[in-house]
Amino acid sequence: MIPPIPSSFLKIDNMNLSELNQLVENNTVLQQFIDGTSEVKTLKEIKQSIETSNVNAAKANLVHEEEMEDVCTTVESLKQDLTSKMQRYRELDAERVALTHPPDLQEAIGELNVAKKSAYRESEKLADEWIDAGGEDVNDFVKKFMEVRFLYHSRAAKAERLENSM
Repeated sequence: MIPPIPSSFLKIDNMNLSELNQLVENNTVLQQFIDGTSEVKTLKEIKQSIETSNVNAAKANLVHEEEMEDVCTTVESLKQDLTSKMQRYRELDAERVALTHPPDLQEAIGELNVAKKSAYRESEKLADEWIDAGGEDVNDFVKKFMEVRFLYHSRAAKAERLENSM
């Protein structure tokens, strides 16, 4: 693209001593001589061509500037949306792991024992209330009492099975 630097300049080689002195002593004459060489003209044309190309590229980029800003805004919005959804996914995944992870046997036995005691207390409370109320409507009392006692014995059996499995 850039022309090679010549090993000699024929115009300078063909000048006599007075012309060479004039070039060295007078900057205006030197500048005119330099500007008149074909190599400098070629370099100026290349420079002008590059500048024109850069201006055209800049104008083409400016045409798409608003579109690019919209795309950047959209990308940033999508990035934030993805970040929040990834955070929500991590939370849900941690919750899933916690829910699907089998419980600790000791913890399950402890919870069953607490629930068993609660059912026992509830059945005793039903019996006390029935007695305090005068013991009427035996069928209704037996039905409610048996439901609660069945729950008590069911929980006790489950806790015992878990203890025996350890």
